[in-house]
Amino acid sequence: MDQKRAKKQTLDTMPEDLRMVIVSKVGASSALDYFNAIVASKSLYFHFDNHFIAKVLNLSPLVKKPALAKRYRSLMNSCFSANNVDANFVTGMLQVDYFVLLSCVAFNVPSLQVCSSTSDSRNQFLGMHHLRIASKAGHLQGRYVNGVLLMAIGQTEKRSKNHQQIDR
Repeated sequence: MDQKRAKKQTLDTMPEDLRMVIVSKVGASSALDYFNAIVASKSLYFHFDNHFIAKVLNLSPLVKKPALAKRYRSLMNSCFSANNVDANFVTGMLQVDYFVLLSCVAFNVPSLQVCSSTSDSRNQFLGMHHLRIASKAGHLQGRYVNGVLLMAIGQTEKRSKNHQQIDR
């Protein structure tokens, strides 16, 4: 093969959809690797506003510390609108005042309505909804937290089904 006639194969010659698949796979494994990939090459720069990227982006640092998500609102909004499972979990954790719910369990208060007087109950129910979405999508922490919160508000039938799913 003649070196002068050989075409240079670069990332730019690759189809855009193939590059997007590569970046989404990198982002699904690690958020840090995703950001390193988009910084490393202009041809790999696919912003997280892209639905395909946002749907599978791994948000494990935010899952571990949901309060950090307040610093990354645009990232969270993009991932949440793409129905990212981690984004649903983090949003649920932020909206549910889980400390109030757990203190209700500690003081043996059976009803969520009694506990909700200290915070906005609409956000608690919306947060439970997001945790249930994450749980149904197979998010392990979402299943656990959803099960504990269902137990805290006295819905033991749903909780036992949720914990049976975790054991599988």
